[in-house]
Amino acid sequence: MNPFPSIALAAAMGTAATAELTTDGVLTDMKRAADWQLEHPSDHPITDWTQAPYFLGLLQLHQVSGETKYLEAVKDFGQRVDYEPGKLVLHPDDHAVMQAWLGLYEMDRDLAKLKPTIQRFDQIKAKLLGKPAVSDSGGTFTFSWCDTLFMSPPVWAHLSEITGDDRFLEWSDREWWTCTDILYDPQHCLYYRDRRFFDHRSEGGHKVFWSRGNGWVIGGLVHVLDYLPADHPSREKYLGLYHDMMHALVKLQNKDGLWRTSLLDPDGKVGEASGTAFFVYGMAWGLNRGLLEKDIFQPALEKGWQALEGCIQQDGMLGFVQRIGDRPDAAGPPSTEVYGTGALLLAGSEIVRGLDPSKARPDLASFEGVKLPDRFLRETPRVVVRYVPERMDDFAFENDKVAFRAYGPALRSGPEDGGIDAWLKRVPYPVLDKWYLEDVTQLTEYQTAEASKRAEWGAKTYHADQGEGYDAYKVGDTRGCGGIALWIDGKPANLETWASFKILEDGPDQGVFELSYENPLPDGRVARETKRVTIVMGRHLIDCVSSFTIDGRPGVFEVAIGLKHQTAEADFIASPATGRFALWETLDDLGLGTGVVVDPAQVVTTTAQGAGEDVQSLVIAKTDDQGRIAWSTGFGWEGQGGIKTKQDWIDYLRDAR
Repeated sequence: MNPFPSIALAAAMGTAATAELTTDGVLTDMKRAADWQLEHPSDHPITDWTQAPYFLGLLQLHQVSGETKYLEAVKDFGQRVDYEPGKLVLHPDDHAVMQAWLGLYEMDRDLAKLKPTIQRFDQIKAKLLGKPAVSDSGGTFTFSWCDTLFMSPPVWAHLSEITGDDRFLEWSDREWWTCTDILYDPQHCLYYRDRRFFDHRSEGGHKVFWSRGNGWVIGGLVHVLDYLPADHPSREKYLGLYHDMMHALVKLQNKDGLWRTSLLDPDGKVGEASGTAFFVYGMAWGLNRGLLEKDIFQPALEKGWQALEGCIQQDGMLGFVQRIGDRPDAAGPPSTEVYGTGALLLAGSEIVRGLDPSKARPDLASFEGVKLPDRFLRETPRVVVRYVPERMDDFAFENDKVAFRAYGPALRSGPEDGGIDAWLKRVPYPVLDKWYLEDVTQLTEYQTAEASKRAEWGAKTYHADQGEGYDAYKVGDTRGCGGIALWIDGKPANLETWASFKILEDGPDQGVFELSYENPLPDGRVARETKRVTIVMGRHLIDCVSSFTIDGRPGVFEVAIGLKHQTAEADFIASPATGRFALWETLDDLGLGTGVVVDPAQVVTTTAQGAGEDVQSLVIAKTDDQGRIAWSTGFGWEGQGGIKTKQDWIDYLRDAR
C-alpha cells in the first residue's frame, strides 16, 4: 500500500509549491547530491563517524535505484581499510562505519567483512570488564552523548541478527537505556546532547536540544528497530520512545519545512538540513511501516522533503548543513558536510519505498499489526518503598503520582527531623532508584574531577529538573508535607529523625511501612511515635496513622500536622468543618498544592508559625485516648499534569476519602 498517494509538495523555503512528489523526482535529487559528493570526497578518514550515514545512504540509493556505481563506491571504501572500524576501541564514533561493512557482508557473506566487527566487540568487552554501572539500567555510560545512539547500537543489533548471538545486543541495549536514563528529557521527549547542557538555556530562554544530535538519535533508533527481534523485552520501550520523539518533533517543524538547530527555538534565523533529513527519514520509516498517523506526519514529511530539495545547490551540493560541532550553530547555503548528504540519501530512499512498495526491504523486521505504545515508559509504573542507606539513611516511597522521603538517623545532627519531604515527579514510572543512583555516582565523579573537567559539565542531581521532575521542596525542621508533631505549650515538639523502620508491604500496587521515632522532650519526658504509612497507585495522597506515648503511656494528646510554605505568596485554605486543609502556591512558575485531610471531629484549630523561609500552616488536632490519630496528606503539582489550578486541588481534597 502506498502511504504517499498524490502528494502535492508543500512550500519550500517560503515559496509556493507546484511540483508533485514522484519516485523519479526524488531519485533525481538523491543522485544529484550523491554524485556531487562522490566527485568531492570528504577529507575525513574513511573510518570516521562522518562517513557512516553517507556509506549507508549510498547502499540504500543502490537498493532503490538499481545503479551499481553507488554500491561499488562503498565496496571501494571498505576495501581500502580492510573493513576495519576506527582505531579507538571504546569510542562510539569509531564504531559507526561498521554499519556499512555489515551491510556489505549481508550481500555476499564474505567473512572478511564481518570479522573486524566481532573483534572490535571483544576488545570493547575486555576494556569494560569490571567497570561499574552508572544507572539502574545497568550500563557504563559508554554512550555518553546522544549522537552515539546512531554510531554504535545499530552495529550490535545488526551483528546479533546476523550471528544469532544475543550478547552483542544485550550489551548495547543496556548502554542505550543508560544513555537515555541520563540524557533524555521526558518533558520535551528529546535528548540533551550531553550532560554539559542540563543547565544551558538558549537566547530565547529555552532548554537547548540540538537538532542534529536528536536527528542522529532518530537514525539510530529506527536502525535498532530494523534488527530487533519482535519478542525482545525492550522492543516496547524502543517503540514508545520512537512514538514520543516523533510526536514531539512534528510540532517543532518550522513553517519553511526545516527544523532549527536549537529545536525549542523554532523562530531561529536559519533551518538546518542534516537534522531535518534525519527527521524526515524517521517519519518516512514510520509511515512505511504503518506506525505513524498519515494525517499528522505525511504533510510534515512532504514539507520537509520539499525544504531539503531547496537546500540542494545548483551543482548538487547539499547546503545548509551545520558543520562539525556539539551544539546549535549557524548553517547557510555554502555549508555542507558528508553526513548531511548521507542523511538526505537515507530519507530519500525511504520516501521512494513509500512511493514504490516494490523497493521495500524484506530482510528487515516486520511491523505488521504493530501499534505504537501511547507513551514511552522506561519502567512499568508501580509503588516503590525502600530504605536508602547510600543516601544518609533516607526512607523513600513513591507511586505514579507522588514521591516522598523521611529523614533517617544519619541526619540526626542536622536541622532535619520528623518532617516529610516531597519530590515533584512528572512521570508515572519510578524515579527514586534512578535519582539516588545518579546523585551518588555523578556527584562523586563531579567532585573528584579536575577543575577543567568540572567547568565542562555539571552533576545531574535530583535538585534540578531535567524532565522527570526534581526535589524543589524545602523542609528544614518544619513538618514539611503533612508531617506531624506533638503540640505542647503552643508549639510543635518535633521528634527527631526516625529511629527504626519496618516494611510491611512493597508494591506493586500498594506499599505499607512503619517508622518509629523516640527522643526526650525539653522537660525530660520521653516521647515516642509509631507512624504507619500506606501509599497506593493512582492517588496524590498517602494515608498515615500515628500512635503517640509519653514515658510509655498513651493518652489524649494535641498534635500539629503541618504544611510548609515554599513561597511568601502561599495561600492556605482551611475548612475545619470538613477536615480539608489546602495550601496552594506557585513554585518555579508551576502550581503546587499540598494538603491534609483529617476527621473534622478531631480538629481543634489552625495556626501559622515561623518566619522568613520557615513558615508553616498547622492543623491542631486531638488524638483518641490511645494517642492515635489518622490523616491523609500529599500534593498535586502542575508539572505532573493532573492538578493544574488551585480549584483542581481544592476539588481533589474535597472528594478524597
